[in-house]
Amino acid sequence: MRIAYLLESTELSGGVKVVLQQAEALARRGHRAAVVSAGPAPAWQPLSRARFERGSFRESLELAEADVRVATFWTTVAPALERARGPVFHLCQGYEGSFSFYADRREEIEAAYRAPTRKLAVSGALAARLDALGFGPAENIGQTFDPRGFFPSRERVGGREPPVVLLVGPYEADVKGVGIALEGLRLWRGRGGLFRLRRVSTHPAGEQEKAAGLADEYHHRLPPERMPFAYRASDLFLGPARPEEGFGLPALEALACGLPCLLSDTPGHREIAGDAAAYFPDGDPEALAAALPVAAGPDARARARVEGPRAASRFDISAVAAKLESAFERALAGGAPP
Repeated sequence: MRIAYLLESTELSGGVKVVLQQAEALARRGHRAAVVSAGPAPAWQPLSRARFERGSFRESLELAEADVRVATFWTTVAPALERARGPVFHLCQGYEGSFSFYADRREEIEAAYRAPTRKLAVSGALAARLDALGFGPAENIGQTFDPRGFFPSRERVGGREPPVVLLVGPYEADVKGVGIALEGLRLWRGRGGLFRLRRVSTHPAGEQEKAAGLADEYHHRLPPERMPFAYRASDLFLGPARPEEGFGLPALEALACGLPCLLSDTPGHREIAGDAAAYFPDGDPEALAAALPVAAGPDARARARVEGPRAASRFDISAVAAKLESAFERALAGGAPP
C-alpha cells in the first residue's frame, strides 16, 4: 500500500512523534509510507524507512499517488479529503474541540470531525469519547511506544533527599493540568513538604510559572533521547493531565523507567497505568497535595520498579502497525468502518 500522512507541523511534540513512529512501522512492514508537511524534516526524530516530503499538501506527489491518506490534526482533514482517490482516515490523539485555547475555532473543529473520514483513536478512552460526542465510530488502534532507552535505573540504597518531582508539559495548555500540579505542590510545600521540582516543556517558562517560584530546574525542548535520563534522575512523576488529553505519553515513559507515578484519575490514565500508579481526583490540588507524601515514599519506589515496566510492556509499535494495516486493507476492500 501507498500510505501518506498529512502533518501540520514538525515541531517537537509527542503527537508528531507518534505520527512518525506509525509511518516508520508501516514502512518496516513493506508499505510505502510517507509523511508530508510544509515544515522541515524533523531532525529530532529522523525517519529511516518511511519517506518525508516537504511541501504543500495540494502539490504533494505522495498524496496524489497515495492509496490511503491519514489526516493527523483537524486542520489537515480538508486537505486529506481533497482529490483523494482512496479512503481517508483521521488519526485522533485528542479531541481539540474540548481544549479551551481552541474555543474560538470550535465550529471549524466540529466540522472537521463530521467530515467523511474513518476515525482512528490512540486509546479506548478517546474512542469512547468520540463515539459519545457523535463523531464515531472510532477504531482504537492503541498507542505506539518504542521502549529502547526507557528502563529503570540501578536500584539505589535509600532515596534522594529531598525527592525530585518531575512534571512534563506546557503550562499554557490547560489540558496538561500543569497549573493544577503546581498548586498542589505549593500546598504541599506550605505544609512542610520538601522536594525539588524538575520541569520539562516544549515551551519556555512563562511569567505566571516563574512567579510561582517552584521549579528548581526548567528544561526547554529537552531532546527526546535525553528524556529517559530525566525520568531515571527523578523520584516521582506527576501526571495531572485532564480527561480531554487523548493519551499521556510521558506517563507511559515514566512507567517504563520504573518511576513512581501520581496521576490524575481519568479514564485515559487508568487505561495506561492500571494498578501500577497512584491517583488523585482530577483537577483537585488539595487531594494532590495530600497524596504526594506517600507517592514519593520508598515503598512506592520499590513497587514502581516492578509494576511500571510491566504495565508499559503492553504498548508496542508493531501491534499498532498491524492494526493500522488491517484498517487500511478493510477500507480499500470496501468494508464498512467498525
